[in-house]
Amino acid sequence: MLFLELYTLPNSTSGMDQIFKDTITVLPQLPYLILAFVWFVIFLGGMGQQKARLGIAETSTWAVIASFAILIIALLMSITTGIINVRDLAIVVSITILSAVFFFFDKKQGGI
Repeated sequence: MLFLELYTLPNSTSGMDQIFKDTITVLPQLPYLILAFVWFVIFLGGMGQQKARLGIAETSTWAVIASFAILIIALLMSITTGIINVRDLAIVVSITILSAVFFFFDKKQGGI
C-alpha cells in the first residue's frame, strides 16, 4: 500500500478533458509542445515528400497547411476552459494569417 500513498491514481470518471487538464497543471508547456510538434511534422513531412516526388518543395504552401492544422487543434483545445487561453489562441491565429500572407505573396505559381 506504500505505492498508493506516493501516487494517487487518476480519476477518469469525469472524462478525458479532466485528465488532459490535470496533465497540463503538471506540465504547462504540453499544449504548446503538441502544437509545435504537429506543425513541424506536417511542414517538414510534406516538404520532404513533395521534394522526393517532384524535386522541389513549396515552403509557403506547406506553411499554410501546417498553420491551418494547428489552428483547428488550438480551436478544439479552446473549447474546454484551462487547456489553452485566448492569448495563445490569438498567437496561433496570427501565425496562420502570417503564413497565408507569405503564401499569397510567394512568387511561385501553382500548388500541390
